[in-house]
Amino acid sequence: MLDLDEVKHFVQKSFEQNAENKNVEHFERTVYWTKQLKPNADEVILIAAYAHDIARAFRGRTLKDILQNHEWNDPEILQEHQTKGAKIMTEFLTKKGFEKDKIERIANMILKHEFGGDEESNLIKDADSISYLEINVLQHIKKLVVVFNKNKIKRKTDWMFERISSENAKQIAKPFYKEAIKVLKST
Repeated sequence: MLDLDEVKHFVQKSFEQNAENKNVEHFERTVYWTKQLKPNADEVILIAAYAHDIARAFRGRTLKDILQNHEWNDPEILQEHQTKGAKIMTEFLTKKGFEKDKIERIANMILKHEFGGDEESNLIKDADSISYLEINVLQHIKKLVVVFNKNKIKRKTDWMFERISSENAKQIAKPFYKEAIKVLKST
């Protein structure tokens, strides 16, 4: 039987071998925030939380290339990201003999983690946003403000905060969001 540790190993190895950004702290924090938002989250939800951005390990282009002519929240790019991630995880989990109904739940959460649409997908989306605002945005400000203008990073930051569904998640994210905006303004 597959477990979260085996999925973590697959995701970490995928990023080590293929990605320009090899940091998996965002995934760890997404799992953490998922547990904070839903303490009784089952392993299927935690697997989806950890693996939600697996497609980024296989994108084949740099973030700079992708975002040169697009916004971070471009629906076409996000849909491609979600679809590819769901496909990668479905193939991996199927090969490992994971139960079909659980694979379908994981794929659904990954397929909808950018926009939500149901309780589990909204949970992953909210935890992803909190983790982004806690971890990723400060890295983006530090490393990418020279590549993209501040306004582009601010639009991404605003979108990640505004897309949060639950009031509880919004309250958790608010201090991270405010700090990011403060840092952006002083950059």
